[in-house]
Amino acid sequence: MTTRTRPGAVSTVLILLILVAVYQLIGSLAALTGAAAMETVDAVAESASVPTWAVLTAAGIGLAYGTAAVVLAVMVHRNRPGTRKAVTTVNTAYAVVILALLTTPVSGIPEIVMAGIALIVAGLANSTSAKEFFSTAPPVERTHSRTG
Repeated sequence: MTTRTRPGAVSTVLILLILVAVYQLIGSLAALTGAAAMETVDAVAESASVPTWAVLTAAGIGLAYGTAAVVLAVMVHRNRPGTRKAVTTVNTAYAVVILALLTTPVSGIPEIVMAGIALIVAGLANSTSAKEFFSTAPPVERTHSRTG
């Protein structure tokens, strides 16, 4: 059985999705911890420059995007049907939501950078080599040995 190699654009999408997932999940969990501290520790609440609701909203968006990035990374790795559309939709939607929240305390520099990365991922998933790979490559199958 011959397998095609994954194009560089698809490998880059996979790597970026893994990095996005790690960053978003860890950052969101840290934000949730900070929001809890803002509500329970007076010194933290007094020094906070962002309202708790904004921290919680950003954390929720980050957890959703991070979780989606994990699922998308698995889909890219296994070349599942609909992968390119899913990667494009989720990453574009994240960027639109973050950019729509620019006038609120929810969006800051880190979120804007992540929105840029999301747009890069969506663009790479729609490159010529990625389109060809996702439309013609057979899905990566796992073989299981059977005894008996």
